[in-house]
Amino acid sequence: MEREQKRIALKLQREKLISALDKVYKNAFNELSTLDIEEGSLAKLSQIFLLSREAAISSLQQEIEKPIITKSPQRE
Repeated sequence: MEREQKRIALKLQREKLISALDKVYKNAFNELSTLDIEEGSLAKLSQIFLLSREAAISSLQQEIEKPIITKSPQRE
């Protein structure tokens, strides 16, 4: 596999993982609404979920958006 193909494969895998994580977090938030707990506890748990989601997805997103330099510039 060529370098560019490997880069594309990694990017697709990261995007697939982001999508899967989004589904997991959406399901978790939907389950929160069914819990019979006090508002304060629900708010704390929601905040923890949001922080966890942000940490997991932002790391993957940064890798996708990171520019890749494959060659040094040629001088003429």
